[in-house]
Amino acid sequence: MIQFKPKMDLSTAEIFLQNVLNGPVSGVQPIEQGELSKVFSYSHQGKDFVIHFNSSREGFEKERYLHETFSSQGIPIPRILEIGRANELYFSIAEKASGRTIISYPETEIKQILPDLVEQFTKINQVRLGQTKGYGWIQPSGDGSYDSWLEFLISFFREEQSGFWNGWYALFEHSFLEQDVFQYIYDIMIDLSKCSPEKRYLVHGDFHLGNMLTNGRTITGIVDWEMAMYGDFVFDLATQHLWTPQLQFPQMVRGAWASEGHDIPKFEERLLCALLFKGLDGLRFFAKKGDRNAYDMVKSELLGQTK
Repeated sequence: MIQFKPKMDLSTAEIFLQNVLNGPVSGVQPIEQGELSKVFSYSHQGKDFVIHFNSSREGFEKERYLHETFSSQGIPIPRILEIGRANELYFSIAEKASGRTIISYPETEIKQILPDLVEQFTKINQVRLGQTKGYGWIQPSGDGSYDSWLEFLISFFREEQSGFWNGWYALFEHSFLEQDVFQYIYDIMIDLSKCSPEKRYLVHGDFHLGNMLTNGRTITGIVDWEMAMYGDFVFDLATQHLWTPQLQFPQMVRGAWASEGHDIPKFEERLLCALLFKGLDGLRFFAKKGDRNAYDMVKSELLGQTK
């Protein structure tokens, strides 16, 4: 299978850090995070940090903007200290949140942490977006990239793309990505999108337990905001559900809000729309990666949801 992460091993990362920091570092360890970045934790002068390597600088700039804008509203986004160039790659150095990822805990302990995650999700849902405008990917200016949520959804799967998805329609001819299946699910997703609200919300974009840090009781950090956008917050619930369906996190949030008198209009339709959106992205990703087993699993799940 094809790997998309940049080439950066532990020893190279350690040497790079020593050169950038002009001094010794200790405890350099890889962190398995995401499909497109290489991440390492380390200690320097008695403090803990994280360094990310990626082929693009844009996500790092977005995370810095989000910390500067929303951490004061109670969202635990680690502070980025430096962004720079590492030969053909870019890097960011950030403060390391204490604790470890929620997903690394046994499920019995995860369930004890989830009530605080519901609170954190609610905080994200309620942040003030200020004078920003637009939907979809958050730009360095703080505005969204599109005039409507529907425009963003359509653009995400448009044939003409740059960067990682440049030329992705070739997958319909040269991989096991099935265009008839893809189009069938896409049409249902677009039709369901009319149920999404016009009101904009901050959406993390990759909201799963591998991106949440905890001390075992409360959330200490929410990381990896490279896919953050403005739009329908139910999309974050869908991401969480795709990774850990047994936890029923969307229903937890819905129940907690209902107990306070807050309904989520058209919840089922919006959740299905988001699940199909995420699933379609998974289909083309696993086709590009050459992972047939993962592709077939996602395909089966999507077709089951659209019956």
